[in-house]
Amino acid sequence: MVAIALLLLALVRLQRQAQQLRLAVQAEEAAYLRMKVLLSVTEAVNSSLALDDVLHHALTHAGRLVGAPAAALYLVRPGSAEMTRESSYGLTARARGSARALGDEPLRSAFNAEQIGTVPLAEAIAPGLEQGGHPKNVLVLPIQRSGLLMGVMELYPVNRARLAHEQLELLQGVAAQAATAISHAQLYRQQEQTSLTDELTHLPNRRYLTQRYVQEVQRAKRGHKPIAFLMIDLDHFKEVNDNHGHLVGDQVLSELGSILVRSVRESDVCARYGGEEFGAIIHEATVEGARILAERLRKSVEKATFPSGLKLTVSVGIAATDDPEQMPELVEAADRALYEAKEHGRNQIRIASLAGAKPAEARTC
Repeated sequence: MVAIALLLLALVRLQRQAQQLRLAVQAEEAAYLRMKVLLSVTEAVNSSLALDDVLHHALTHAGRLVGAPAAALYLVRPGSAEMTRESSYGLTARARGSARALGDEPLRSAFNAEQIGTVPLAEAIAPGLEQGGHPKNVLVLPIQRSGLLMGVMELYPVNRARLAHEQLELLQGVAAQAATAISHAQLYRQQEQTSLTDELTHLPNRRYLTQRYVQEVQRAKRGHKPIAFLMIDLDHFKEVNDNHGHLVGDQVLSELGSILVRSVRESDVCARYGGEEFGAIIHEATVEGARILAERLRKSVEKATFPSGLKLTVSVGIAATDDPEQMPELVEAADRALYEAKEHGRNQIRIASLAGAKPAEARTC
């Protein structure tokens, strides 16, 4: 009997030890999975400046952690008390709630809560789910960096289950990585914008214009639309610098850039090409349409009074076509037409002939 009792006691101890071992293994596995999730998001942040991809990666991982069949990520709009939805999964097309005011629900309840957790989501503001219906609960996960709110994740779990401490820590880690990604992308965007902007006129520079021209040519080809290019040069600009100084010259160029922006359509692209030369991509414009726009610009410059009371003029070269084979030649052709305009007296418009003939003189009004 004693032997049996000892054997039973030993079995109980073995079962207890096995249970403890299973729990320890499960804890280790959970810790490994948490580390794997954070590592995956961290690698995505460090390997890519494509913000959309990184945010979607972080969002899907956060959603899996709470068993959310759908989720959305919002970013704060600069200078606004509103956020816009930038990434999502599991939502219907054009789901409601594309924007969230910072002071409205569900953000208000989530920010006022003592800790992160699910809160009820009113159907009036709940987005539609791909699987049907609307989420009844939402877990709002703030994305912050140095105390600054950059955005939030809205995770839509099936139930309002209380989150374990480990889940909360991991969600906060994912949010921190998302904040890093946003910060990196914003810095990169600022640097890219600076490299593509002319410091004097604040217009795009030649590099940007060249990149956009390639894109706009492809768009014109796909849509079977015409496209035009204007090359604009300020007449006798050297005399402005020689007689009035480079400071006045800079002011003159800045004013000319403003006149150019006002003269073209909002959909057109204008830039400082270099020195006193400017370029403009004119969408869906025939030769006659481009000529009318260029003449409007020429007259505006002629009527304007520039810094130091200067009266100035511009010469313009135009190249336009609806032939996809000729579209890559427009910049060079417009530059040739501009040269002809300056050679024949300035303050005029010349239209390039893409067939090899001399540029035609445009009628001025």
